[in-house]
Amino acid sequence: MSTPDPTLLKLLVQVTHVFEQTLDDDLRAELHDTLRPAHYAVFRHLPPEGSRVTALAESAGMTQQSMGELITHLERHGYVERTVDPADRRARVVVATESGRAAVTLAGERIAAIERRLSADLGEEGLKDLRSLLARSLGSLRGLRNP
Repeated sequence: MSTPDPTLLKLLVQVTHVFEQTLDDDLRAELHDTLRPAHYAVFRHLPPEGSRVTALAESAGMTQQSMGELITHLERHGYVERTVDPADRRARVVVATESGRAAVTLAGERIAAIERRLSADLGEEGLKDLRSLLARSLGSLRGLRNP
């Protein structure tokens, strides 16, 4: 009896987990050792001009309370700060500090290095095809949600 192929979802989750764990190992070697992949959700969804906690939470698909806890941790370690929202002086926006921007730059460099390793294994065309197929899949799946 043959073993069924793993589902696409399982493979995507496994690849994402290993990619993020590799990135985390690389970043924690150079950044604060209390950072975890969950904290990266803040940077992944934080535009350069900053964002309100509610918008960050919505974009990341998490509760405002959970996002607030991540932001508080990053703020404590000097990666982000809360400033007055210029569009509404009663509100606050989260912005990356100089250390936060340096961390994002470092993460970009590490992501590029991981992609180079993938390219060495899959070949340049293979990685290009993978990126293209994933982008097409994303569009296709979004079409299922919003017909």
